Amino acid sequence: MTSLLKNSSLFAIILSFVISSCIAPIDIKTDDASSRLVIYGYITTDTTHHSIRITRLAGYFTTDIPENISGAIVSISDEDNNIFYLYENEDDPGLYQTADNVYGEEGKTYTLNVQFDMYRYSASARMTRNNDIDSVRLLPSMFSENRVEVRMYMDNIEDLPDENLYTIFVSLNDSLLNSTINRYRVMQNIVSGMRCYVLRQIMEEDEDEEDSRLLRPGDKVSVNINAISQEYADFISAAQTELRDNIPIFSGPPANVPTNIRGDKPALGFFTAFSSRHAFVRHE
Repeated sequence: MTSLLKNSSLFAIILSFVISSCIAPIDIKTDDASSRLVIYGYITTDTTHHSIRITRLAGYFTTDIPENISGAIVSISDEDNNIFYLYENEDDPGLYQTADNVYGEEGKTYTLNVQFDMYRYSASARMTRNNDIDSVRLLPSMFSENRVEVRMYMDNIEDLPDENLYTIFVSLNDSLLNSTINRYRVMQNIVSGMRCYVLRQIMEEDEDEEDSRLLRPGDKVSVNINAISQEYADFISAAQTELRDNIPIFSGPPANVPTNIRGDKPALGFFTAFSSRHAFVRHE
């Protein structure tokens, strides 16, 4: 669903200025701004390696890349006292993963526990119920003859909880088209037959054919829908706000990105749990 490396680097740009007067300079002291851990990840209903990324941010005005944190003790547990331990990826320091046979169950609450440098951090999230995808179809666009609409069809949507929110992801030949958090799409209501994405069938003049993500005969188009919590939706929204430029230039400071990570020291990031559904179609 998401690139954890790209998401964790978001917090390095959180910066707040207070503009009060043009007469006298303002001395903002930042030397004592301590670095913080950033913990981000999730568990889903998919049977796979579930991942947690742990990094450390330096001061506000540094240009350093976030430091990957090695040597942490990381686990995810459920309300039935099942514990899934995560092990650091040997080829990717700071990335901790479960065994590939781990999966979450709808209706359960999951708790992340992290211990690093004698400090403990935790976060909990409940996995809500999702609906199965009946089918995915590729239909000609009503707005352009050169484009194809990716539409998702579902049954029994009225049986889903009213408070459900959803993220929708589309892949072309297993390459995720909206992988970065600024391109996440959050929906409050889903409708059977809804348009999830629009793909092109003709290459633009200035595009390289090898780099182009054009829809061709035989291509596989996949749709993934996740039932997420309001708290995680708020996190996504705030993160997207941070990534956008402030317009006008003298608008207010950006919103703080919320976190559900609690611990012996302040930390940033988010842990969540969501039920996930997948379906795909081949373009003829």
